[in-house]
Amino acid sequence: MSQINRYALTTNTIVPIRAEAADESEIMTQMLFGDTFRILDQKRQWRYIRADADGYEGWIDEKAYVLLTDKQHRQLQNEDFYYLLDTLGELEWPDGYRQKLVKGCRLPGYDPATGNIQVGDMRLRVRGRVITGRHELYRVLEMAASYMYAPYLWGGKTDFGMDCSGLTQMAFRLAGYYDLPRNARDQINEGELVDFDRRMPGDLAYFAGESGKITHVGIVWTDGLILHAHGQVHLDPLEVDGIFSRKFQRLSHHLVAIKRLKPKS
Repeated sequence: MSQINRYALTTNTIVPIRAEAADESEIMTQMLFGDTFRILDQKRQWRYIRADADGYEGWIDEKAYVLLTDKQHRQLQNEDFYYLLDTLGELEWPDGYRQKLVKGCRLPGYDPATGNIQVGDMRLRVRGRVITGRHELYRVLEMAASYMYAPYLWGGKTDFGMDCSGLTQMAFRLAGYYDLPRNARDQINEGELVDFDRRMPGDLAYFAGESGKITHVGIVWTDGLILHAHGQVHLDPLEVDGIFSRKFQRLSHHLVAIKRLKPKS
């Protein structure tokens, strides 16, 4: 049976989404364990997919997922979303071995009473702290701060490698506050414009390169600072013209806009 137009769930801890159907192709972003997606096309062992969480499309390896029935997929979309909160957690498989999970992995069919999740027809045990529900804006700041000093990685979305828009997307997602698109150039279309003098912690600040295209995003912080992923996740002063790099003692990014998001209902 063709897998095209089937739904699936990732079972690898981190799944690279590539620009082309090849291992040497650029990694554009990542999915994490428990993310769901639709298969749109296939080429040898590669599947062209669209992620449910943010609509991102690209190629993944066929060995990184299990197929879902339409009923299973609908159930997962309608249930409360639970995520692993620890930098590293564990998943116990029936063979006795344990799989490492990273912060931000979704836990499908999670039962708080038992700590079990549902993967296809299997019930598996998760070990680690779990987060769910809808939270206030302060929770976004807590989630963002939990990635402090994560190294920069193009396309990354974890403590072990993260880019600027991965940081903003994951902080708002884990807080249950807002579902952001993946890239900064799309994130800037969300929310309402805010004047620099009226900025507040939790606002998103966007920056452009010499071409004028949006190339960077960060989270407005307290005390005139911004949290962003540039070399690593860290804090720098935010000025009316842009980000002043403490490391290089110069303006590193030109400010274009500040946007404020309202929590999803």
